[in-house]
Amino acid sequence: MNQIVEEITLVPVTIQTENNEEVLTTNIKVHRKSNYYYFSSKKYLKQFILWILMFICLLLIAGPLAYYISYAVPTVKTRNISRDIFSEQRALDYLYNLTQYGSRVRNTRGNFQARDYLLSQIHRISSTNKRHLRFQIELQNFTDLKQNLLQNILVRVSNTTRTLKNKPSLMLSAHYDSVEFSSGACDDGSGVVILLELFSNLVHDITLSFSNMDLIVLFTNAEESGLEGAKAFITEHRWQSDIHYFINVDSMSCNEVASLMKITQSQLVIDYSRVKRPRANVINEYISKLPLWGSDYSILHLNNTRLGYDIGFFLDGYTYHTPLDHPTRVKEGIIQDLGENLGILIRNLFRKVVSVPENITDTDPLIYFDILSLYLVLYKQSTSILIQHILIILTVIVGIILVGFDHIWHRKNRLQSCNDHRCVYFYFQNSFTIRIISIIIYFISNIISIICGFLISIMFSWLMSNIRSLAWNGNATLAMFLYSLPYLISFLIVGYLCNRYHYSILRKSPINVSEVNENCLKNVHFNFEQNFSILLFYCLLMMTSILSNQRTFYLVLIWSIFICPIYLCVMIIEFISHWKQIHWTLLKEKSYWLYLPLIISLLPLTHTIGISSYSLRLLIPLAVKFFSFRHLFDVNIVISGIVFIPTLFIALNLSSIVQRIRYFIWILIVVLITFLIVFIIAIARQPFDKNHPHAFYVNHTSTSIYRVEELKNVPMIIPFASQSASITVLNYDGRPLSPLLDQFFTENNYKLQNKRCRYPIDCTFDDTFNRKMSIKQIRIESIDKSLMKYTVVIQHVLSYNIYISSTSDTQLTIWNQFNLPRTETIIDVTLDSPWIPLIQLDINIQRCDISDSPFLLSFTRFMSDSVLMGEGNCSSIDDNAILTINRT
Repeated sequence: MNQIVEEITLVPVTIQTENNEEVLTTNIKVHRKSNYYYFSSKKYLKQFILWILMFICLLLIAGPLAYYISYAVPTVKTRNISRDIFSEQRALDYLYNLTQYGSRVRNTRGNFQARDYLLSQIHRISSTNKRHLRFQIELQNFTDLKQNLLQNILVRVSNTTRTLKNKPSLMLSAHYDSVEFSSGACDDGSGVVILLELFSNLVHDITLSFSNMDLIVLFTNAEESGLEGAKAFITEHRWQSDIHYFINVDSMSCNEVASLMKITQSQLVIDYSRVKRPRANVINEYISKLPLWGSDYSILHLNNTRLGYDIGFFLDGYTYHTPLDHPTRVKEGIIQDLGENLGILIRNLFRKVVSVPENITDTDPLIYFDILSLYLVLYKQSTSILIQHILIILTVIVGIILVGFDHIWHRKNRLQSCNDHRCVYFYFQNSFTIRIISIIIYFISNIISIICGFLISIMFSWLMSNIRSLAWNGNATLAMFLYSLPYLISFLIVGYLCNRYHYSILRKSPINVSEVNENCLKNVHFNFEQNFSILLFYCLLMMTSILSNQRTFYLVLIWSIFICPIYLCVMIIEFISHWKQIHWTLLKEKSYWLYLPLIISLLPLTHTIGISSYSLRLLIPLAVKFFSFRHLFDVNIVISGIVFIPTLFIALNLSSIVQRIRYFIWILIVVLITFLIVFIIAIARQPFDKNHPHAFYVNHTSTSIYRVEELKNVPMIIPFASQSASITVLNYDGRPLSPLLDQFFTENNYKLQNKRCRYPIDCTFDDTFNRKMSIKQIRIESIDKSLMKYTVVIQHVLSYNIYISSTSDTQLTIWNQFNLPRTETIIDVTLDSPWIPLIQLDINIQRCDISDSPFLLSFTRFMSDSVLMGEGNCSSIDDNAILTINRT
């Protein structure tokens, strides 16, 4: 240990007490030495650097190991394995057959062919079963908002030897339609083929008798266009009242393992916890409440009368609703993983004794999260609140008792306790007041750091939205470093300023020694005050968690239950060793201050970083595809908010150490240099590539005018009057479209007419000369004047989506409405009154084939890092025709 002072002189002093007693004590005279304050800071700095190295090793070694364990998948079962065991190879055989038809948008050829294929497989599986089971296979017809005739596919399995009326059922559901331009391999082809394979497994499993509960498998249609199939089932089908449990399987992108997203009642997670690899977190329930998270689950659990799960593949959804959603992109083993988990869950539900409850409530919901996908932690919210109350009371009481007893002990044992140059009682007369003020300053410093960090995150989000809005796309790790470092910078700056303010108070306080300088004050340790202020801040977080009554605050309890007890134990041991004059080497070196709390903090830190990374991988692809347009700042705010959570706990647990080290400037320089490196990488990198493309929307709209001024010589061909066509391109990555379009038109020799850009990322141009007309001919076939009826024949391109409408004073009868596809539409137009001067028909033809658009074919090849987003109906290529007949 370095020598601290050159000389200490003890001077006898007589003090008059309140009882007029004279007490002999000593005054202390200190002679300074120049390098005084280095005695402990170097030691703390070495230990701090060691912990940082430990943390880096955790990221480099334990991080990948934890990732490997969490996202490990089982061995893929071959297609030759027993029929009652789930096989990914058999499921993939279904998937390749299902997706061979291309896009499965409702009311299109691919949609109808997929329906027929599923029916054939259901009949095949049913016919191979040799048990006493009854199979009811049905097609539920329904019409959507555009009067398309669509079908849901249902099959019900029951025991023929025990037929009960209104027997409870377990339903498995998935939707077999997709969006335009996408084969929908993952969304939701993966769910469909998993249920097909599970259906085969269950009916071939001799341990399942289906005597107490039936099995229903539902494949809905038109999910992508408003959940129409699920609505039709719930409102119209007779089986819907029998459902006790349901499991909905829907996905976004088959790049990573599946997880439980939503449950109707938290108690259901107990059954899910028994699967081989449970992957669930209560935070998912809150993420799934975002507006984009609509699925059949939303309809199936209406009125809270059914118990259900929503499970699927949701991570890294960069292929979601794009042509990239193809079977070749399905990661090996993940279908096997989900299939095995669902198989266990379904069998467990079948073996339970069920009774349909009247009112399903969740008065004391469960908090749950998985550990490395090996074990699911479950506990009640009331338990969480109770533990937090205990921790708050214990922390406050122990802290107050320790500081009170320590003050009393020092006053009674002044000569023995005040020979430590780092003790606050060595220098100051109002030592107790100094300690209380120090606790308040450190506590307020933590609060100000949080506020400043929040403000810095907002400012940095605004900066990123203007410089490189989506620089973090495709890399959740980069996003975490990019947004955490500015907060750490603000934390260090606030800590330094509060530290200077603290010393300014110390310099103005009455002292016991005759001579002292700032370096002497810097050696006065406030270990207890610093750590107690951190514990008080944890108490504040726990009180916020209790008052909010939100299960997502379970992270506060996870940190508090690790940090608070270890800090309290260390503080108690320190005081006891000080009072008893125990000079253990470990206590003398004070290493435990750095190692024990920080090593313990690695456990909750690993979990917090893991769940934050998971949330980023879940939300970043969605943010880029759906929220970035006109909301670049909001998207960056959301990303920074997620990163803020682990950064808050990291900064909070490093605050006391940084205060002891006092190398604020040097640490700040290191963090600044690290931030600049990360910032340069983020700015310089290309955030979009073929695996992480940015999305764009295209809308073709054409309007053709057909006009009859005078009816003669019926039947007659209605003359074509005019046509206009336009294309609107909407780019969602913030990149200006105008230069891209100019370059495209130059390189492809594509005609560009009247380009207009309302926003830099939203441009429209005329496409009249490049567009092929969808309507070939319109003719009036006959007129029945007595009935005021006109028969109109429209000849058009082959299409499944033809919609005809007219004014309210006419009635339409489409004779071949449900003959699909067709190239001719026959309409009877009946007038309500003979005095109607003008007949107007609006004809709308929608197409989903990308080959119908020369522009789309060329533009998607031109932008290799871009991908075309599709909708749940044929909306990108929209041809309209207006027919007017003048009767005057």
